Amino acid sequence: MYAIVDIETTGGYAARNRICEIAIILHDGEKVVKEYQTLINPERHIPPQLSAIHGINDQMVEDAPKFYEEAKTIHELLEGNIFVAHSVNFDYSFVKAAFQDLGYELKLKKLCTVRLSRKIFPGLKSYSLGNICENRGIKINDRHRAFGDAIATAELFTQLVQHDTDNHIQKSLKKNAAVVNIPENLERTVFEDLPESPGVYYFLNQKSQIIYVGKAKNIKKRVSNHFGGSKLEVAKQAFQSQIHHVDYYLTGNELIALLHESHEIRKNWPRYNRAQKNNSPGYSIYLYEDRQGYKRLQLGRKQTGMQSLMRFPNHASGFSFLNEVSKKLKICPKFAGIQSSPGTCFDYSVNLCEGACAGEESVSQHNEKIQAFIDHCKAEKSDYLLIGEGRNINETAFVLVEDGFYKGFGFYTQEDSIEHWEEFSNYLIQYPDHPEIYKILSSEHATRHYKKIKKEGFLKRTESA
Repeated sequence: MYAIVDIETTGGYAARNRICEIAIILHDGEKVVKEYQTLINPERHIPPQLSAIHGINDQMVEDAPKFYEEAKTIHELLEGNIFVAHSVNFDYSFVKAAFQDLGYELKLKKLCTVRLSRKIFPGLKSYSLGNICENRGIKINDRHRAFGDAIATAELFTQLVQHDTDNHIQKSLKKNAAVVNIPENLERTVFEDLPESPGVYYFLNQKSQIIYVGKAKNIKKRVSNHFGGSKLEVAKQAFQSQIHHVDYYLTGNELIALLHESHEIRKNWPRYNRAQKNNSPGYSIYLYEDRQGYKRLQLGRKQTGMQSLMRFPNHASGFSFLNEVSKKLKICPKFAGIQSSPGTCFDYSVNLCEGACAGEESVSQHNEKIQAFIDHCKAEKSDYLLIGEGRNINETAFVLVEDGFYKGFGFYTQEDSIEHWEEFSNYLIQYPDHPEIYKILSSEHATRHYKKIKKEGFLKRTESA
């Protein structure tokens, strides 16, 4: 399937500009089978000189969806198809940059209708879309708008296919196919034997030391991306010459790949991994008691040996939780560690604090609120499982969290009869807890294919059975 794309933008190059309109026409090689178009809010000003060309201004895109809101639909239309456009590198660079901003790498085969037209319809003075469509009798409705130009490009593509007696389209696809340049110190058989399954892969040097760790939905495809492209592009990756072996660990799904990758990077500190080399212990809410007997809360860096009520990957998430819950329970913000002052808190001066900081609220009354905060934290730290696909059709994968702490992951088969919660520990591969893990477990994208089962729900189900 061919995805014929046309975009309108806020400027001439993708590094500093954004898409403000996109149209995608799916073409099966003979005819159009699907159409899609939408304005996009580029989240920046559209210069008047560009508006004069395509007619799109700031007011028109003010209520339009942002790219990330349409990204799933756009990705579904493009995935697995051949990206076709008139001057394809322009359109492709913008779409690729938009997905890169969301953390996705767009890798599609491309066809340029300008280049194909020069070969299949030679001899024209100009191969601009307007000129070649006029020459071929193709009417362009709404010129310089994404949908109008995309429909015209689709009609042009139909004619290119019909007149391609020398197979220029197939030759272009073959020429542009990704080249896998195996590093000189890596045996090709090692690469060829890599699985096309989810997991974590390792690049090892001559001394069998791990120099890079990555995760992938398809290990072989992802590794080939490291080696793909021209020799000049490969040379830009300094570690290519140091790769003597590729190892891997199958996980069955992306979530466990993410969890295992995070652990392996922090465990091995590979030379060429930049991300996740942060051993920050995160932040915690601590409980202590002052000389008057008032129990107080404090948000700070996690410290070894101190028991925390709740843990957070960063200060912002911890402060948000502390502020929200303490306000709900009417805990003095000074005693909650939210405000600091030599005297009473600011809220007391505007009658929003019940006076613990002024000695007007009794120790017992205040400490009851702190106990309610502690109970709230305990309720938040429930025991649960995330259940998903394993490494084969008979296997199930699980991630275990108990008392709010990540315990690790494991796998079990249909033959393993698990009737009690404690039995999951028999199949658990234990891993150390880390703030980075909670970013992964709280990601809807990472956990979207998993079913969450709380301990109390599991116990009720087994008891009723």
